[in-house]
Amino acid sequence: MLTTRFLSESEYAQYGDWMKSRDQEARNLYFGYNASDENIDSLIERVLANPDDNYFLVAETVNGWIGTIHIAITGSEVEFGLMVTKECRGQGIASQMMDEALVWARNRGYRELFMHCLSYNQPVKRLCHKYGLETSNMLGESETKVTLPPPNMLTYTKEAAIRNKQMWRMMLRNTWPGIEIYG
Repeated sequence: MLTTRFLSESEYAQYGDWMKSRDQEARNLYFGYNASDENIDSLIERVLANPDDNYFLVAETVNGWIGTIHIAITGSEVEFGLMVTKECRGQGIASQMMDEALVWARNRGYRELFMHCLSYNQPVKRLCHKYGLETSNMLGESETKVTLPPPNMLTYTKEAAIRNKQMWRMMLRNTWPGIEIYG
């Protein structure tokens, strides 16, 4: 059963541990370079120093986290950093998290979204295009920066529906450990 949830501030260090457990290829796709454990520790230190400017959406199953979006905030702009574990890619997990993160950002009044994409990371580039986030090339790398529309009744309703669905799934998982529900 796939659920998504935002981490509490007390769980932010776990995000660093999860990132450090990723292989070098995954770290390179995410950071744009072969980030060391020390680089990740430094990121987490900066996050913990400014927790109100950082949020983490995780996708998880009974076996643990399978994807994350780090949402970094600067003024009215959000930057998304997305990763899905290698064995779970191509299953729509990134799309589910992206959809949820976009609704969350719009509903909190953020006006611009920025994502950095490596030129060879075709899955992320396809995901950006799927959501109308057109990428532009910069010295062999790509980035997308778009204006987010303001929230509306549909986005507020969608966020409430997502939360209710995830609470229901977590309740089922806690009641019957090991249960797998799809859809």
